Amino acid sequence: MKNVVKFAAEITADPQKIDLLKREASLFLEKMEDHWIEVLSERSSQALTAASLEQYFRSKERSEQVRRTLQYLLAFLTHIPIQAEIETAPVNPAEQFREFIRYQVDLLLEEDVKKAVLREINLVGSIDEENVWDYQKRIIDQNRELRELAAQNGGTIAQTIASLCHVLEKLSLFWLRIKNGNLHRTRRSDLYLYSLSRIIINRCQQICDV
Repeated sequence: MKNVVKFAAEITADPQKIDLLKREASLFLEKMEDHWIEVLSERSSQALTAASLEQYFRSKERSEQVRRTLQYLLAFLTHIPIQAEIETAPVNPAEQFREFIRYQVDLLLEEDVKKAVLREINLVGSIDEENVWDYQKRIIDQNRELRELAAQNGGTIAQTIASLCHVLEKLSLFWLRIKNGNLHRTRRSDLYLYSLSRIIINRCQQICDV
């Protein structure tokens, strides 16, 4: 996990690394979209059960929420909107960004997600030598903490976006801890969410300091 934190700090200070990360994340988004087109194509000729269809659409919805969140991060990487822009826009990007983040935070309470967390703990071992019941409570506490943070307004648009990126940062670090800091077992989406969030927090702070 220290490697991820150090890596994000290095990117924030290097425009070339930021540009490379942006290209990698954009390519990752394209692959996410292509993946679901391929899956749908493969299954179109099969007789699927109701349970299989439910699993497919649930997984696709979750993937789509991650994709939309990453799209916003990439957009904020290029431009942090100001109040005047939001007042004339059909959709408030900061508030829509907030809803995407809330969705991901609330996934922590989904039964299959909680089971996946506990399976991972049983596989790699508890980081803090806690038992399964301790982690059940930790998941609930983490959800409550992040929901409260996501509900806060920072003041200006830049401050609000920075606050929401801080929620993503903490959520990504939670998943990294579950993976015991093993980058090879961590989802690439979590790594991109974390790194892009750190860059945008830094940019928002620069705007606020002007």
